[in-house]
Amino acid sequence: MTNLVPIFQQCILCGHCTTADIALCAQCALELPYPECACKRCGVELGPIPPVHGYCGRCLSEPPSFDHCIAAFRYEFPVRELIAGFKFHAGFAEGRTLARLLAERATQAFETIGKPQRLLPIPLHASRLRERGFNQSIELARVIGQHCGITVDTSYCRRSRATPTQKGLSAEERATNLRNAFTLHGECVGGTLRHVAIVDDVVTTMTTVDTLARVLRHAGVTRIDVLCLARVS
Repeated sequence: MTNLVPIFQQCILCGHCTTADIALCAQCALELPYPECACKRCGVELGPIPPVHGYCGRCLSEPPSFDHCIAAFRYEFPVRELIAGFKFHAGFAEGRTLARLLAERATQAFETIGKPQRLLPIPLHASRLRERGFNQSIELARVIGQHCGITVDTSYCRRSRATPTQKGLSAEERATNLRNAFTLHGECVGGTLRHVAIVDDVVTTMTTVDTLARVLRHAGVTRIDVLCLARVS
């Protein structure tokens, strides 16, 4: 019988060696900012005394076009810094580790809501892709897809025009900025996709994911979930 040799890797937070299958030691993983009492639809946290129905006021009065947002974490230290390192400094170890934790969270959710047919990463315009060198949502989706056994499709949803960054814009300005920014190609248009999950790194005002969800809904998709590393509350 062959003895398996443990594989050691460095924790992305404390730097200690770990034999875990992700680059995060058990202690650091326990201390991450996991969401509590989140809205059943948009994933925003509802506070220490959540309403019995489990929905935030915004989703009750003006529900988003997607059905459910599954967020792995709150957008706080150290997740906020890990995401920034991944997104702006090509920190792929951070990205893969966070994506695995999101995949585990999604696997639990899929037992209740069902597994989507496709993972659809939020697309970048060609100019932004050249500038950054990679699409962080695609990298996340690939890890999640491999872990959950779901096909990742990077061609159905496209960014039809370049848009300025959403950072610093009001909710109204964000919506205007993304108007007619997404188009669909292939299977989505034909209506053969019924359940998909949009993949993004951070959901703040929901504008980006909701804009794409409306386009997908118009194309005949009946169930749309959102997977994100962090939800800003």
